[in-house]
Amino acid sequence: MAGAAVALLSVYAEAGDVVHVVAKGQVLVQIAKRYRTTVEAIRAANGLRPGQLLKPGQELVIPEKGKEAEAAKKAAAGRAAKDAKKADAKENAATGKGKKKGDAKPAKPEPLVMKPKRPGFVKLVRGSDRLETQLLTKHGRLVPSALTGLSKMMRHGPSGSKTAIDPRLATLIGMVSDHFGGRPIHITSGFRPYSPTQYTKHSNHNLGRAIDFSIEGVPNTMLRDFCRTFRNAGVGYYPNSTFVHLDVRTTKAFWIDYSRPGEAPRYDSPVAQASADESTADVDQAPSGATPAPAGAGKETQPTPPSQGGGSGDTHPPPSQVVDPSTGNSSTQDPTPRNTPKAGQN
Repeated sequence: MAGAAVALLSVYAEAGDVVHVVAKGQVLVQIAKRYRTTVEAIRAANGLRPGQLLKPGQELVIPEKGKEAEAAKKAAAGRAAKDAKKADAKENAATGKGKKKGDAKPAKPEPLVMKPKRPGFVKLVRGSDRLETQLLTKHGRLVPSALTGLSKMMRHGPSGSKTAIDPRLATLIGMVSDHFGGRPIHITSGFRPYSPTQYTKHSNHNLGRAIDFSIEGVPNTMLRDFCRTFRNAGVGYYPNSTFVHLDVRTTKAFWIDYSRPGEAPRYDSPVAQASADESTADVDQAPSGATPAPAGAGKETQPTPPSQGGGSGDTHPPPSQVVDPSTGNSSTQDPTPRNTPKAGQN
């Protein structure tokens, strides 16, 4: 045992020092007497506190006679270096330094619903176009000067024509942005001039009152559900496409259209046909460079929609429905008078 103890020399021991292995029941007084030194010298050489108990098997450096002060200094320097090394290791663990690429733990995903860093500040993307603007004040009121840039971003893609965007729709866009932490909003379609070939003759897209969009990193199902909390708004869900439709109107409505891009509408219930604002065939082609919704986000395919009333089954979203406009969240009624729409439009 003594040979093993000598092999495990303390880092503080020099060639002339002795390493003593504490036996059961031994105290410093006995050890100091055995080596003809003092208790204080042994404490100083080993960094022991007064009253500190010894443990069996503990190694103690017995300094060479006449060099007790030198041994104490070396021991103190050794302990300081050891403490500094521990501190560096702790700091590296906190900052991630010193880790190999394979050792790094994956970062936790950012929550989808979170407070924005800049309330009311929106990031809009449409192909290569970008717009970052303060759309709402910190109190949630619309910034009128932002409507010009918004109207440009929501212009008709093929023709480049544009119209003034409804202030209430702009407000809802700002609210959606804030709810999802100010993530970039990808616009699929905004204003569209009236066309005799469009499936619905009353589209709010013709009046600058509707938007088809997705939000980077947010499933369309989650976006759909939040938009449905708005009062006097229409929400269209397109499981086989990449966007959610949102418009402002005098009632609250929701519909599901299972058609794919370019196809005639395939609504989930008869009520949907009266509520729907567009078909996927009416939607502008997404501009080059637009970022689609995440793969699998909101995918709920159904080859053939129900032919009877009552809407979707239990495994699908709630059926399209017109809801009592007195329900829902706080009113977002636009205080600015709008021109009366032409016949065939709402």
